[in-house]
Amino acid sequence: MLTTNFLKTRTSTRDFKDEKVDDEKIKKIYQITRELENKFGEKDLHYQVNNKGEEVYFKLKGNAGYKGVMIKAPLYVALDITNDSKSALVKGSYGLEELITKLDEQGLASCYITVSGVSDDILKSAFVNAEGKIMSILAIGEATKQEVREHRYDDRKGINEFVFIDDLDHKASVEELSQRGLDDLFSYLRFAPSSYNSQPWRFVLKDNFVNLYLEDYKDEANLVDAGIVMYYFDQLTKEISINSIWEVEPKLDGSKFQFIAQKEL
Repeated sequence: MLTTNFLKTRTSTRDFKDEKVDDEKIKKIYQITRELENKFGEKDLHYQVNNKGEEVYFKLKGNAGYKGVMIKAPLYVALDITNDSKSALVKGSYGLEELITKLDEQGLASCYITVSGVSDDILKSAFVNAEGKIMSILAIGEATKQEVREHRYDDRKGINEFVFIDDLDHKASVEELSQRGLDDLFSYLRFAPSSYNSQPWRFVLKDNFVNLYLEDYKDEANLVDAGIVMYYFDQLTKEISINSIWEVEPKLDGSKFQFIAQKEL
């Protein structure tokens, strides 16, 4: 499936078959998570895999979940961050999205589990090898049914609400983006998922760079949003031969727009 179509039809799965994930697929998940850790080279970034799904489910039930309801799945992967590293959280969230794409290639579905407000003790009881703080969890398994849901176009911000030229005072027009060959990119990028569909990310195009900011930063869930949108930006720009790497240096200084990362175009 083309990345553009994947963005428009992307949906998480909340109903998984009550079956163990195939051993070979579990090995593949371990392999992918280790590769992601090595790829980012962040000593504070770790992924924890637990294939004792029922055990994790009962330890987190009533505490974590999707909109407050714990999702039962045969396997879970947790994003484990040490030393309160903001850059590791952004990169790790990017990696979870890459994992989701690779899971889809294996015929496996997934769903994010919200962990905000859950105590560290409870989370570590489900992931006993955690080295730091569990920041995000993916429930993984085979979907009970195949479901594709087309997003409504009117539930997303317009391009000129999250893309800017030179600075955050100059909203980008479709014409300006078209001149740069980036209009399609941002038309599709607005379908990238974010917490509560808030779309907190703001892109500033300046010279040959794109700078990523978060508007009205609330909490670490917004850093997860940043990592997710960076992943989809990269997937979409591969089609126009932009293959540079994001330089991630979050500067959470309390301002309305907080700098997260920069990428060369």
